[in-house]
Amino acid sequence: MIPLIIQCGILIISIYFGQWLWEYYTLRKILSCIPGPKLLPFVGLSWHIINTPPEDRLQWVQGLCRKFKKGMILTWIGIEPVIILNTPKYMEIVLSSNTHITKSRIYDIMKPWLGNGLLTSTGDVWFKQRRLITPAFHFNILEEYAVVMRDKVAILIDCIESHLQKNKSLPVNIFELATRYTLDTICEAAMGMNINSQLEPNGEYVTALHNFSKLSTERYFRFWLKWNAVYYRTQDGKKYLQAMKVMHAFTEKVILQKHFERKNIQPSAINENDVDEFGTRKRKVFLDLLLDASEKTENPLTLEEIREEVDTFMFAGHDTTSAGISWALFALGNAPDVQKKVHKELKEVFGSGTEPATTKQLNQLKYLDRVIKEVLRLYPSAPLIGRKLDKDAVIDGYSIPKNTILNIHIYQLHRNPEVWDDPERFDPDRFLPENIHTKSPYAYVPFSAGPRNCIGQKFAMLELKTALTAILRKWHVSSVLKPSEIKMVLNFILRPHNETIELCFTPLEDSYE
Repeated sequence: MIPLIIQCGILIISIYFGQWLWEYYTLRKILSCIPGPKLLPFVGLSWHIINTPPEDRLQWVQGLCRKFKKGMILTWIGIEPVIILNTPKYMEIVLSSNTHITKSRIYDIMKPWLGNGLLTSTGDVWFKQRRLITPAFHFNILEEYAVVMRDKVAILIDCIESHLQKNKSLPVNIFELATRYTLDTICEAAMGMNINSQLEPNGEYVTALHNFSKLSTERYFRFWLKWNAVYYRTQDGKKYLQAMKVMHAFTEKVILQKHFERKNIQPSAINENDVDEFGTRKRKVFLDLLLDASEKTENPLTLEEIREEVDTFMFAGHDTTSAGISWALFALGNAPDVQKKVHKELKEVFGSGTEPATTKQLNQLKYLDRVIKEVLRLYPSAPLIGRKLDKDAVIDGYSIPKNTILNIHIYQLHRNPEVWDDPERFDPDRFLPENIHTKSPYAYVPFSAGPRNCIGQKFAMLELKTALTAILRKWHVSSVLKPSEIKMVLNFILRPHNETIELCFTPLEDSYE
């Protein structure tokens, strides 16, 4: 005889499992009217995704979008429904909403590092953070960041020149150099810290940041690792925790030092401390601005909350911009006619001068601006955005239950032939006013759109222009691979396979002779 307590336990488990099974069956029935590929129960597409090399996943999703042209596709990752959206109509419904602002589970993977910072928070907490942080990206503040960008891009130019001198016959992996440049820039702009990653690429913080991003992406596609209790016992989970520990310790050390400095500045000495020993006004970094704003509120931010916002700025402003720089040079390296027009415009604005570009001069580069927009259409730094429905919704007549994941595929939207003519062609003139005005504002969303649009998009555009201008004033670039030959990895950002974009650099005075 089975003891009564075991019988009761089996009964409770059976009831729980039966209830869960019924809810799963009901959910599948409700969503079954949405078009999508055939799926295995309880597994969905997980097995297929895991067995598809990372560099082929993006094209696999692209194939799904070509097959199901309506722009709404039902998929399942394990037992979790995920709906792919890739048309302006659906983008507008979701992105313009003040209700559908909760990020999806993929962002939960980042929460151990970013906590409830601006990227991962929702509801009233998010609205409060957005109001608090917005002044840090005011036009006048961007001038402060521009100085940092100019300092760091000078080192980037030196790194390229050093490579060319040592390896004249070898191409340059611009993705690696751009990543170090943007990491240097964001660290100094966010915290006032010079980590010097361009000259010392193997630093502890740099390595931890790289490892964390890579491990987080692979974890998402292994749905059985979403539980921390499981993941943290794996080898990758231990590396993930170690990387997070290093990054948290670094940021907290900087914040505590900044608190100490501010606490020990006497009120009578505030004006004196606005300049350094050379009489130059000290630049305020994001952390200063955050502390200023926090101290003016009734409930100042805690150390943990400040760290979360600084870490979020670091994450959101690092890889995204380096990807933009790299893909821009790749695109120009495959479009000599477009590059020639860029060089012509640079000559008109800068002449033969060698002084660093000012913000005013960068704003005059209208053709380069269109080039960057077209690059971000073809190669959006953030290829997809995930949202989770906080309440039941009806989208285009389809009933979608609460907690369903909506994946907004920006990459597929930007290459959708129903939205863009000849979408694979690189053509900056798409963004001439007379050509773009007929497009839906939700046909092009490299920085998202609506209330949760990217707060740092002006910062990103300024950094992109600063880097591209500095490089293209000196060199003509050509790409080793063609667009049809390069493979891309669907990650938090759009990465090249093996993190490599190889370019050949020719001195500008020799390139058009």
